[in-house]
Amino acid sequence: MIYQLLRFPLVILFFFYYKRIYLTGRTALSSKAPTIVATNHSTAFIEQILIAGLQRRSVFFWARGSVFEEKWSLPNVFRQAHLIPIWRPQEGLKKMQQNQQIFKDSKDILLEGNLFFIAPEGNSVPEKRLRTFKTGTARLALLSAAESNFEDDVFISPTGVNYTYHCDFRSEVIINFGPAIDLRNYKTLYYENPSAAAHQLTKDLKIAIAKEVVIIDSKEDEALVEQLHVLMRNEEQHYKDATYSSNPHRLRLEQEVANTCNQITPAQKEALKEQADSYFNQLQTNRLNDQSMEQQGAFSFGKTAAALLLTPLALLGWIGSFIPVSSARYLRNKNVEDPQFWAAMAIVFSLLTWFLYSIPMVALGAYFLGWKAFLLPLLLVGLQYIAYVQKEQLQDVLNNRTYRQLQKKQANLIELLQKERKALVTQYLLLTKEELVLSTS
Repeated sequence: MIYQLLRFPLVILFFFYYKRIYLTGRTALSSKAPTIVATNHSTAFIEQILIAGLQRRSVFFWARGSVFEEKWSLPNVFRQAHLIPIWRPQEGLKKMQQNQQIFKDSKDILLEGNLFFIAPEGNSVPEKRLRTFKTGTARLALLSAAESNFEDDVFISPTGVNYTYHCDFRSEVIINFGPAIDLRNYKTLYYENPSAAAHQLTKDLKIAIAKEVVIIDSKEDEALVEQLHVLMRNEEQHYKDATYSSNPHRLRLEQEVANTCNQITPAQKEALKEQADSYFNQLQTNRLNDQSMEQQGAFSFGKTAAALLLTPLALLGWIGSFIPVSSARYLRNKNVEDPQFWAAMAIVFSLLTWFLYSIPMVALGAYFLGWKAFLLPLLLVGLQYIAYVQKEQLQDVLNNRTYRQLQKKQANLIELLQKERKALVTQYLLLTKEELVLSTS
């Protein structure tokens, strides 16, 4: 019951929290067969919420048992929202013993034709790389397939959930479902050696998920990769993509940038880093951004007019949403210390504060408006969304205006920055082409 009640408002909140949501490869996900959706795990439980919210079928989840014991935890609500606690060694042998029954219950749930979400890494770290995979996903899949002697369909869907910035509000998320893994391929090995089958499937699963994930091998390369991500996103004009997009090129672009930095030589990397640092430091010094550089400060009448015309509605949105938004932010800042929980709990607390805020609003409005008062929360939510969009449009307009003003006053500086940008893009593309040739030779 709670699961179905939460699904619709959570989907709405996604489009508040994320500026763009990319969803691709959906046809690779079976529409009826028992399927485990296995993803990378770089936030506390955003991956679970996203996968569930964007599916029509019911999704059940394994969640680390310690989450049920946090001070902000709501265990009964979590269970009715299809969360099932799975216990890890660090949480004690006594609790680990409960996992045997949890595996049996999970198998029964899966074979009823549900989707089951599992993150094989077990724990979450906000970084763009994969960690060691646990065998639990493979063991549950094999146990479920063996129930019918591997005759019925049971699949694992290797899925990537990629964030431009893990903890930032109004960032972007890219979700891609890779080709499904058919458990029938492991039948012979399973009956020969169940443990070996679980380990082989786990190994294959990690390889499959890696194909759908942006991976930065070294932490030291993260700053350079993020600079190049900004550069190439704008170069490919992905800022024009729809709020809800099925553009498959976005993920591949992000992966290409990371893979290039993973593979080039240290000398090439250092030279590229010097170029990127010089360019982006000058942008920051002159209060410019790369999108305005790519657009060369072009004036957009449509965006300017929209930003101005939406201002009254945006003001109403900021005023009307002040109480629930500020309350959600306060609750998150007071109760959540670990950054990996920030995004997830921001969404949870927003849902809670908006619900509590809506009760007196509807009750008071009913006196004056009757049944129409039930539309007030939806109206305010819509106005709040307009406020965010208007703010972003206005910022783009002002960024391009800054570019044009600086071009009038310091034309030589703008010309130099444009040359540096072009040189940086050219050098990156050259290195990418070299690495592509080497990888295919």
